[in-house]
Amino acid sequence: MKIDENTYLKHKRMKVYSLETNSVVKRKWFLDLLTCMFGIGSWILVNSLYTQFPLLVQNAPEGWNLPSYLSIAVQTGNLGPLLYSAWRKKFGNQYDRPLIISILILGIISMFLLAMFYDVTGIIFGKSHSIVLCIFTFTIALVGCTSSVLFIPSLSHYSDIYLVTYMVGEGISGFVPSLIAIIQGIGTTTCYTVERNGQNITEKAQTNANFSSGIFFTIIGIIMCISTVSYLFLEYLPNCKKEKIQTKPESVEAHGTKSIHNSNILLLVIQGVIVFFSNGLMPSIQSYSCLPYGYIAYHLATNLSNMANPIACFVAFYTNRTSKSVIYVLCSICIVSTIYMLMTAFTSPSPPLNNSIIGVILIVFIWVLFVGCVSYVKLSIAAVLRDEGSRGLFHYGCITQIGSTFGALIGFYLINVVQILKSYEPC
Repeated sequence: MKIDENTYLKHKRMKVYSLETNSVVKRKWFLDLLTCMFGIGSWILVNSLYTQFPLLVQNAPEGWNLPSYLSIAVQTGNLGPLLYSAWRKKFGNQYDRPLIISILILGIISMFLLAMFYDVTGIIFGKSHSIVLCIFTFTIALVGCTSSVLFIPSLSHYSDIYLVTYMVGEGISGFVPSLIAIIQGIGTTTCYTVERNGQNITEKAQTNANFSSGIFFTIIGIIMCISTVSYLFLEYLPNCKKEKIQTKPESVEAHGTKSIHNSNILLLVIQGVIVFFSNGLMPSIQSYSCLPYGYIAYHLATNLSNMANPIACFVAFYTNRTSKSVIYVLCSICIVSTIYMLMTAFTSPSPPLNNSIIGVILIVFIWVLFVGCVSYVKLSIAAVLRDEGSRGLFHYGCITQIGSTFGALIGFYLINVVQILKSYEPC
């Protein structure tokens, strides 16, 4: 019997609808919850550390230079993926489960120890430094960086729909600590003049945040415990084990043996430049860009921009994220934002509009805009290169780590060696 085109299309739509319906029906809410919580544990430790910069710089012996030291420690965490790659070549993935558990436990221990000893300092080359903070910054960065190559493959035994849930959790890992940090507050510094021995002396009075960084890190440690328990449930809970599927061997095409298309080489260059600034240089100099406008400006810029990351990724999932035109437009916005942020940092301690409300609003807006656009661009470039196969994503990962590392090194050099950026005391 001959079927006309309209009937065929209607049948096809009904078939697709049926498949989508079946997919929704088969979805298990407890797996969504567990994979989401597991995803939160991937980067929440590193993200939580960044949210505390505005508080930590107030009392750390490094002062405004602290972010440059911690950025180097974070980049050193890339040793994790390198060590895992060597491990995988020798042993394969048969030990991934105990490795993941070990990494998660390392994160828990590091966060609770950080909560107790984050303000402990030591003498290095005759100067006081936040030794404990730097050490545990490295260990928690080790957790985050290694999660990129270790956590996601562990979900291959479940349906692909739960990978999306994991990515949602990974996005929430930036949102949750920022929300807690905003509730935590920043405290205020007030300058006043007192007369002593016939001389007027300027002193400062500082009100504390609603709770300390120690309590903040403890809360994050508890969330990390929940994330670890979620992974253990995924692996050992009978109801979860029933939902596991048999993984199929990958074909040669899946590994992507083709070289990168010439039109996408420009995207790799853009990615390298973007992460040079966003992952390396800008976090190192953010204190110099924001603090002349006050601790509240620094606090808001840090936490609202951290929230902009998952929001931008969420928007990207529902838009044409592979459009190169959109990528180029957003890159232009990133360039303008970067120029303004660099200008405020290099003109510290007296950047434009630093004594006005407009200046505060503008610097916070620029930082949030920058991080939001960068997050969208990075995800878009990854989506385009995904079509090149695993080789495209491999190059994407390599250029990301190289650009980030060089950015952090340049930031450290400018701040601590050349000492080209200047800080100031409010009183």
